[in-house]
Amino acid sequence: MIICLPNGTVIHHINANYFLDITSMKPEDVESSIFSFSTNFEDPSTATYLQFLKEGLQRAKPYLQT
Repeated sequence: MIICLPNGTVIHHINANYFLDITSMKPEDVESSIFSFSTNFEDPSTATYLQFLKEGLQRAKPYLQT
């Protein structure tokens, strides 16, 4: 999965296999705080994808400021 700007600049990406591996783990086994299950979603896939999108928005801020 990737998040990119209209001009093609890649802002954030995650390998699909890594995403599937992370979401199949128990929350207490996940070492990375980037993919935390601390959101209101009970589904690990949804929580991880939401965190991925939030991280992408944070990384895009420098490109979007005028």
